[in-house]
Amino acid sequence: MKKEDMKPIVEVYPQEERDYWDAPYDYDSLLESIGNIVVQVDDDDYQGDSRVLFRDGQRLGLLIFGWGSCSGCDALQACGDLKDVDELRSELFDSIQWFENADETISYFETKDWSKEFYCHGNETKEFVDNVIDYLRINKELQ
Repeated sequence: MKKEDMKPIVEVYPQEERDYWDAPYDYDSLLESIGNIVVQVDDDDYQGDSRVLFRDGQRLGLLIFGWGSCSGCDALQACGDLKDVDELRSELFDSIQWFENADETISYFETKDWSKEFYCHGNETKEFVDNVIDYLRINKELQ
């Protein structure tokens, strides 16, 4: 998974011919354009965090980021054009923490003190951690 392998941003968020910019608000298309999502847990609110596990062969990538409900508190909605959206996608890509295999990923997920992270509120982080560990244990071919 390399930045240069991602599809052009204009294919991710096609823009109709019009006289104004209509910023996207849904991260799903952006995340799918980054890579193969195997586990994702989002907060169920108007603002919060997304926790995503990507798979690239045997490598696994962890991305956690926050979002909001308006252009004043959400990076995607604040984008002024597709160039800004592409830059945001690049920043998210660069924020992915990569693990070489399932064993390394499981070890990280089992030993990390998740309670110290800013995004550890509600049940979503526990659900994400449990789902990742279950996914990796079930899918032995990643090891």
